[in-house]
Amino acid sequence: MNKLKMILVMSIVFLVFVVANSLQAQYIIEQIEYEVPINYELLPEDIEFEDPVDEAKFFLELSESKLKESVQREYREIEIQKSTIYIDGDNFAVESQSEEEGKTTVILDYNKGMIYYVLWSQRKVFEMSKADMEDIQEEAEAAAQKMLEQLPPELQEQAKAAMEEKEEHKESYRQIVSTGKEMNKYGYKCDQYMIEGDKEVITIWASDDILGLAKKVQSVSDKLSDIFPSEDEEDKDEWELVPGKIPIEVRTYQMDPMEGPKMEIQAITKINETNPPAEKFISPGEAEGFTRSSMKEMMMQMMEMMGGEEEY
Repeated sequence: MNKLKMILVMSIVFLVFVVANSLQAQYIIEQIEYEVPINYELLPEDIEFEDPVDEAKFFLELSESKLKESVQREYREIEIQKSTIYIDGDNFAVESQSEEEGKTTVILDYNKGMIYYVLWSQRKVFEMSKADMEDIQEEAEAAAQKMLEQLPPELQEQAKAAMEEKEEHKESYRQIVSTGKEMNKYGYKCDQYMIEGDKEVITIWASDDILGLAKKVQSVSDKLSDIFPSEDEEDKDEWELVPGKIPIEVRTYQMDPMEGPKMEIQAITKINETNPPAEKFISPGEAEGFTRSSMKEMMMQMMEMMGGEEEY
Protein backbone atom coordinates (compact mmCIF):
# COMPACT_ATOMS: atom_id res chain seq x y z
CA MET A 1 0.00 0.00 0.00
CA ASN A 2 2.81 2.39 0.85
CA LYS A 3 4.56 1.55 -2.43
CA LEU A 4 1.38 2.20 -4.38
CA LYS A 5 0.88 5.50 -2.55
CA MET A 6 4.47 6.54 -3.35
CA ILE A 7 3.99 5.76 -7.05
CA LEU A 8 0.77 7.79 -7.04
CA VAL A 9 2.47 10.75 -5.34
CA MET A 10 5.40 10.63 -7.76
CA SER A 11 2.99 10.52 -10.70
CA ILE A 12 1.16 13.60 -9.43
CA VAL A 13 4.45 15.47 -8.91
CA PHE A 14 5.56 14.58 -12.43
CA LEU A 15 2.21 15.69 -13.86
CA VAL A 16 2.41 19.01 -11.99
CA PHE A 17 5.96 19.52 -13.27
CA VAL A 18 4.93 18.85 -16.88
CA VAL A 19 1.89 21.12 -16.65
CA ALA A 20 3.91 23.90 -15.01
CA ASN A 21 6.56 23.78 -17.72
CA SER A 22 3.87 23.70 -20.39
CA LEU A 23 2.29 26.83 -18.95
CA GLN A 24 5.64 28.58 -18.78
CA ALA A 25 6.07 28.03 -22.52
CA GLN A 26 3.00 30.13 -23.35
CA TYR A 27 3.42 33.88 -23.81
CA ILE A 28 1.86 36.95 -25.36
CA ILE A 29 4.41 39.74 -25.84
CA GLU A 30 3.53 43.29 -26.87
CA GLN A 31 6.20 45.29 -28.66
CA ILE A 32 6.67 48.64 -30.41
CA GLU A 33 9.23 49.77 -32.96
CA TYR A 34 9.93 53.16 -34.50
CA GLU A 35 12.65 55.27 -36.09
CA VAL A 36 13.65 58.84 -35.30
CA PRO A 37 15.93 61.14 -37.32
CA ILE A 38 18.56 62.93 -35.27
CA ASN A 39 17.66 66.52 -34.42
CA TYR A 40 20.84 68.49 -33.70
CA GLU A 41 18.85 71.25 -32.03
CA LEU A 42 18.87 68.98 -28.98
CA LEU A 43 22.61 69.57 -28.59
CA PRO A 44 23.71 72.14 -25.97
CA GLU A 45 25.59 75.03 -27.58
CA ASP A 46 28.83 74.44 -25.68
CA ILE A 47 29.08 70.67 -26.17
CA GLU A 48 31.88 69.09 -28.22
CA PHE A 49 32.41 65.43 -29.07
CA GLU A 50 35.71 63.62 -29.50
CA ASP A 51 34.34 61.29 -32.17
CA PRO A 52 31.03 60.06 -33.73
CA VAL A 53 30.71 57.37 -31.04
CA ASP A 54 30.59 60.01 -28.28
CA GLU A 55 27.92 61.85 -30.25
CA ALA A 56 25.94 58.63 -30.60
CA LYS A 57 26.13 58.01 -26.85
CA PHE A 58 24.71 61.49 -26.15
CA PHE A 59 21.59 60.87 -28.26
CA LEU A 60 21.18 57.30 -27.01
CA GLU A 61 20.88 58.60 -23.44
CA LEU A 62 18.11 61.10 -24.24
CA SER A 63 14.66 60.33 -22.86
CA GLU A 64 12.02 58.84 -25.10
CA SER A 65 9.73 61.85 -24.58
CA LYS A 66 12.45 64.34 -25.57
CA LEU A 67 13.29 62.41 -28.72
CA LYS A 68 9.65 62.15 -29.79
CA GLU A 69 8.88 65.80 -29.06
CA SER A 70 11.86 67.03 -31.08
CA VAL A 71 10.92 64.91 -34.08
CA GLN A 72 7.25 65.87 -34.00
CA ARG A 73 8.15 69.54 -33.68
CA GLU A 74 10.75 69.65 -36.45
CA TYR A 75 9.80 66.89 -38.83
CA ARG A 76 6.60 64.86 -38.70
CA GLU A 77 4.57 62.43 -36.68
CA ILE A 78 6.47 59.30 -35.75
CA GLU A 79 5.12 56.10 -37.27
CA ILE A 80 5.07 53.47 -34.55
CA GLN A 81 4.71 49.84 -35.56
CA LYS A 82 2.95 47.80 -32.92
CA SER A 83 3.46 44.04 -32.76
CA THR A 84 2.12 41.21 -30.66
CA ILE A 85 4.11 37.97 -30.43
CA TYR A 86 2.32 34.72 -29.60
CA ILE A 87 4.29 31.68 -28.37
CA ASP A 88 2.79 28.32 -27.46
CA GLY A 89 5.11 25.31 -27.61
CA ASP A 90 6.24 24.96 -31.23
CA ASN A 91 3.59 27.45 -32.34
CA PHE A 92 4.80 30.99 -33.09
CA ALA A 93 3.10 34.01 -34.65
CA VAL A 94 3.76 37.76 -34.93
CA GLU A 95 0.84 40.12 -35.51
CA SER A 96 1.81 43.68 -36.58
CA GLN A 97 -0.01 46.92 -37.27
CA SER A 98 1.47 49.76 -39.35
CA GLU A 99 0.14 52.72 -41.35
CA GLU A 100 1.71 51.44 -44.56
CA GLU A 101 0.48 47.82 -44.62
CA GLY A 102 -2.23 47.76 -41.98
CA LYS A 103 -2.55 44.47 -40.12
CA THR A 104 -0.14 41.68 -41.05
CA THR A 105 0.63 38.31 -39.45
CA VAL A 106 3.61 35.98 -39.80
CA ILE A 107 2.94 32.40 -38.70
CA LEU A 108 5.60 29.70 -38.29
CA ASP A 109 4.34 26.12 -38.62
CA TYR A 110 7.40 24.16 -37.56
CA ASN A 111 5.84 20.73 -38.02
CA LYS A 112 4.99 21.48 -41.67
CA GLY A 113 8.17 23.48 -42.29
CA MET A 114 6.17 26.45 -43.53
CA ILE A 115 5.89 30.19 -42.99
CA TYR A 116 2.69 32.09 -43.76
CA TYR A 117 2.52 35.84 -44.33
CA VAL A 118 -1.03 37.21 -44.01
CA LEU A 119 -2.00 40.59 -45.51
CA TRP A 120 -5.37 41.22 -43.87
CA SER A 121 -6.27 44.38 -45.81
CA GLN A 122 -5.74 42.59 -49.13
CA ARG A 123 -7.13 39.28 -47.85
CA LYS A 124 -4.08 37.43 -49.13
CA VAL A 125 -1.90 34.67 -47.65
CA PHE A 126 1.62 34.07 -48.96
CA GLU A 127 3.23 30.71 -48.21
CA MET A 128 6.92 29.79 -48.11
CA SER A 129 8.66 26.46 -47.61
CA LYS A 130 12.32 25.68 -47.06
CA ALA A 131 12.61 24.61 -50.72
CA ASP A 132 11.10 27.95 -51.78
CA MET A 133 13.69 29.83 -49.71
CA GLU A 134 16.55 27.88 -51.29
CA ASP A 135 15.18 28.57 -54.78
CA ILE A 136 14.83 32.29 -54.02
CA GLN A 137 18.42 32.50 -52.81
CA GLU A 138 19.68 30.74 -55.94
CA GLU A 139 17.56 32.94 -58.22
CA ALA A 140 18.71 36.10 -56.44
CA GLU A 141 22.37 35.14 -56.85
CA ALA A 142 21.79 34.33 -60.54
CA ALA A 143 19.98 37.64 -61.12
CA ALA A 144 22.77 39.59 -59.42
CA GLN A 145 25.38 37.81 -61.53
CA LYS A 146 23.40 38.53 -64.71
CA MET A 147 23.13 42.23 -63.85
CA LEU A 148 26.86 42.32 -63.14
CA GLU A 149 27.70 40.73 -66.49
CA GLN A 150 25.59 43.33 -68.32
CA LEU A 151 27.72 46.18 -66.97
CA PRO A 152 30.69 47.59 -68.93
CA PRO A 153 34.01 45.95 -67.89
CA GLU A 154 35.20 48.96 -65.88
CA LEU A 155 31.92 49.12 -63.94
CA GLN A 156 32.10 45.37 -63.33
CA GLU A 157 35.47 45.83 -61.65
CA GLN A 158 34.11 48.69 -59.54
CA ALA A 159 31.09 46.62 -58.51
CA LYS A 160 33.25 43.62 -57.57
CA ALA A 161 35.62 45.85 -55.59
CA ALA A 162 32.66 47.41 -53.74
CA MET A 163 31.26 43.95 -52.86
CA GLU A 164 34.66 42.76 -51.64
CA GLU A 165 35.07 45.88 -49.52
CA LYS A 166 31.60 45.40 -48.06
CA GLU A 167 32.47 41.79 -47.19
CA GLU A 168 35.74 42.83 -45.54
CA HIS A 169 34.13 45.64 -43.57
CA LYS A 170 31.07 43.86 -42.23
CA GLU A 171 29.77 45.44 -39.06
CA SER A 172 32.07 44.14 -36.37
CA TYR A 173 30.94 44.60 -32.80
CA ARG A 174 33.23 45.02 -29.88
CA GLN A 175 32.44 43.04 -26.76
CA ILE A 176 29.17 43.97 -25.11
CA VAL A 177 29.81 45.77 -21.83
CA SER A 178 27.67 46.65 -18.84
CA THR A 179 27.52 50.39 -18.16
CA GLY A 180 26.50 49.85 -14.53
CA LYS A 181 23.37 51.93 -15.02
CA GLU A 182 19.94 50.77 -13.84
CA MET A 183 16.49 52.02 -14.76
CA ASN A 184 12.86 50.90 -14.80
CA LYS A 185 11.69 50.45 -18.37
CA TYR A 186 8.02 49.70 -19.09
CA GLY A 187 7.62 48.33 -15.56
CA TYR A 188 10.72 46.12 -15.62
CA LYS A 189 13.92 46.70 -13.66
CA CYS A 190 16.71 46.83 -16.23
CA ASP A 191 20.48 47.01 -16.48
CA GLN A 192 22.09 48.87 -19.38
CA TYR A 193 24.53 47.29 -21.84
CA MET A 194 26.38 48.95 -24.70
CA ILE A 195 27.97 47.75 -27.93
CA GLU A 196 30.16 49.92 -30.14
CA GLY A 197 30.43 48.99 -33.80
CA ASP A 198 32.09 50.52 -36.85
CA LYS A 199 28.86 52.04 -38.15
CA GLU A 200 26.46 51.87 -35.22
CA VAL A 201 26.26 52.02 -31.46
CA ILE A 202 23.67 49.97 -29.55
CA THR A 203 22.31 50.29 -26.04
CA ILE A 204 20.25 47.49 -24.54
CA TRP A 205 18.17 47.79 -21.37
CA ALA A 206 17.74 44.18 -20.25
CA SER A 207 15.90 42.65 -17.32
CA ASP A 208 16.53 39.39 -15.49
CA ASP A 209 14.55 36.53 -17.01
CA ILE A 210 12.40 35.14 -14.21
CA LEU A 211 9.78 33.95 -16.71
CA GLY A 212 11.90 31.52 -18.74
CA LEU A 213 11.14 33.61 -21.82
CA ALA A 214 14.72 33.94 -23.12
CA LYS A 215 15.13 30.18 -23.28
CA LYS A 216 11.85 29.84 -25.17
CA VAL A 217 12.75 32.60 -27.65
CA GLN A 218 16.07 30.85 -28.32
CA SER A 219 14.19 27.60 -28.94
CA VAL A 220 11.89 29.30 -31.46
CA SER A 221 14.89 30.98 -33.12
CA ASP A 222 16.63 27.61 -33.45
CA LYS A 223 13.54 26.08 -35.03
CA LEU A 224 13.27 28.98 -37.49
CA SER A 225 16.96 28.65 -38.42
CA ASP A 226 16.47 24.91 -38.87
CA ILE A 227 13.82 25.52 -41.54
CA PHE A 228 15.16 28.78 -42.98
CA PRO A 229 18.92 28.99 -42.32
CA SER A 230 20.47 32.45 -42.61
CA GLU A 231 23.36 32.99 -45.00
CA ASP A 232 25.02 35.37 -42.56
CA GLU A 233 25.70 33.38 -39.40
CA GLU A 234 27.52 36.36 -37.87
CA ASP A 235 24.34 38.38 -37.46
CA LYS A 236 23.09 38.37 -33.88
CA ASP A 237 19.79 39.67 -32.61
CA GLU A 238 19.29 41.47 -29.32
CA TRP A 239 18.33 38.26 -27.48
CA GLU A 240 21.65 36.63 -28.40
CA LEU A 241 23.60 39.74 -27.39
CA VAL A 242 22.29 39.50 -23.80
CA PRO A 243 21.88 35.73 -23.32
CA GLY A 244 19.65 34.71 -20.44
CA LYS A 245 18.09 38.17 -20.17
CA ILE A 246 15.08 39.93 -21.71
CA PRO A 247 16.03 42.91 -23.94
CA ILE A 248 13.25 45.27 -22.88
CA GLU A 249 14.49 48.28 -24.88
CA VAL A 250 17.04 48.33 -27.71
CA ARG A 251 18.31 51.58 -29.23
CA THR A 252 20.44 51.46 -32.36
CA TYR A 253 22.20 54.66 -33.44
CA GLN A 254 23.24 54.32 -37.10
CA MET A 255 25.99 56.55 -38.44
CA ASP A 256 25.10 56.83 -42.14
CA PRO A 257 27.28 59.42 -43.92
CA MET A 258 24.94 59.54 -46.92
CA GLU A 259 21.49 59.79 -45.30
CA GLY A 260 22.60 61.22 -41.98
CA PRO A 261 22.41 59.60 -38.54
CA LYS A 262 19.19 58.04 -37.28
CA MET A 263 18.04 55.99 -34.33
CA GLU A 264 15.89 52.88 -34.28
CA ILE A 265 14.08 52.05 -31.04
CA GLN A 266 12.48 48.72 -30.23
CA ALA A 267 10.77 48.05 -26.92
CA ILE A 268 8.86 45.26 -25.22
CA THR A 269 5.99 47.01 -23.48
CA LYS A 270 4.23 44.03 -21.91
CA ILE A 271 4.78 40.31 -21.27
CA ASN A 272 1.87 38.04 -20.39
CA GLU A 273 2.37 34.45 -19.28
CA THR A 274 -0.86 33.11 -20.69
CA ASN A 275 -2.26 30.73 -23.26
CA PRO A 276 -2.62 32.51 -26.66
CA PRO A 277 -5.84 31.94 -28.65
CA ALA A 278 -5.43 28.88 -30.90
CA GLU A 279 -6.66 30.80 -33.97
CA LYS A 280 -3.56 33.03 -33.86
CA PHE A 281 -1.54 30.10 -35.24
CA ILE A 282 -3.94 29.27 -38.08
CA SER A 283 -3.71 31.13 -41.38
CA PRO A 284 -7.08 32.10 -42.92
CA GLY A 285 -8.21 30.41 -46.13
CA GLU A 286 -10.87 30.47 -48.82
CA ALA A 287 -13.65 30.02 -46.27
CA GLU A 288 -12.67 33.41 -44.80
CA GLY A 289 -12.41 35.00 -48.26
CA PHE A 290 -8.60 34.83 -48.52
CA THR A 291 -6.57 33.83 -51.58
CA ARG A 292 -3.34 31.85 -51.24
CA SER A 293 -0.17 32.12 -53.31
CA SER A 294 3.52 31.39 -52.99
CA MET A 295 5.77 33.96 -51.38
CA LYS A 296 8.40 32.73 -53.84
CA GLU A 297 6.26 33.91 -56.77
CA MET A 298 5.74 37.30 -55.14
CA MET A 299 9.47 37.78 -54.50
CA MET A 300 10.38 36.61 -58.01
CA GLN A 301 7.98 39.16 -59.48
CA MET A 302 9.59 41.88 -57.35
CA MET A 303 13.07 40.87 -58.56
CA GLU A 304 11.90 40.87 -62.18
CA MET A 305 10.44 44.36 -61.73
CA MET A 306 13.71 45.56 -60.22
CA GLY A 307 15.64 43.98 -63.07
CA GLY A 308 13.35 45.70 -65.60
CA GLU A 309 13.92 49.05 -63.93
CA GLU A 310 17.69 48.56 -64.11
CA GLU A 311 17.51 47.70 -67.82
CA TYR A 312 15.33 50.72 -68.45
